[in-house]
Amino acid sequence: MHLSTRIQDKRNELPLLNCLTDLALEADASGFGAISLTEHHLYENQGYQNSLLFACALAPRLTQATIVLATVNPALHHPVRLVESCNLIDQLNSGRLVVVFGSGFKDTDLILFGRDLAERHTLFEQGIKTVLDVWAYDGTGGPLEIAVGSDRGRLDAPVNPSSFRKPRPILARATLNGSAIADAAARGWPMFTAIKDPVVAREQLAGYHAGLAAAGHDAETIRLAKEWSSVGKAIHIADTDEQARSEAEAFFAGNPSGAIARNPDDMICGSPETVARQIKAFADAGAGLMICGFLINVVDQSRLRRSFRLFKEEVMPQFAAEPAMA
Repeated sequence: MHLSTRIQDKRNELPLLNCLTDLALEADASGFGAISLTEHHLYENQGYQNSLLFACALAPRLTQATIVLATVNPALHHPVRLVESCNLIDQLNSGRLVVVFGSGFKDTDLILFGRDLAERHTLFEQGIKTVLDVWAYDGTGGPLEIAVGSDRGRLDAPVNPSSFRKPRPILARATLNGSAIADAAARGWPMFTAIKDPVVAREQLAGYHAGLAAAGHDAETIRLAKEWSSVGKAIHIADTDEQARSEAEAFFAGNPSGAIARNPDDMICGSPETVARQIKAFADAGAGLMICGFLINVVDQSRLRRSFRLFKEEVMPQFAAEPAMA
């Protein structure tokens, strides 16, 4: 389950946070494999903004679900703070954490934190390299000098706390770019994408899997990479395809910024049978994980609750043999 929505009325901020929390806990209890959180700042009033803090609030209350930070832009964070925060979440959730690096799609985040827009890709790659250095630093061999943009620092001792999962949480990369997909495969990281068409997904995932096989990774690295490589889609379910589409169109008319979609054509929308068939098409294309963003209307949650119930009762059982769903 992907938790992301916009808030227009400031009076609904706490009700929205409570709704997102309830959905996360219900998804965890219902057997969803993961809870996915995103990061946006000052962009269309994204509900919780700080995914790292929200993850810390959720982690002690989850019983089995992995937390997926999809995505984190390392160009926005001091590398030590980012590693500290991820390690704390990993500890609180007993090693069930996937950190997905993504460069984002809005300039406002970079401007907010004083980053040079002309250097966005350099800062992103520099940020990844630096957090990997911080995670790997064991305090021997002298101090570690770090720099990402204007952020500077020096480590003389390993970061505390360390991650629960050693040597660090599962790391992944979110992208639609061919070279970045190849980079994820070379690193042995899962690939997160929002490819709309299963045919295109099959082509890109086939290339990704070939890259994994060619990189010489061990069997466990390849298994984790394939299991957690994902496609993210907005989801809405009703009794019929026509009803689901009509309700989705009404949702976007009132919420033009959407969730992880902007119109019904960009999402998986329909009856339980239609939704299951479309999800299976992405599974057959090689995706290990489907990240589902339900349409959240905090003022009237009746359609959300029905869609979620139909998903749990009629769609999820059809994938019971699969390793994980989110």
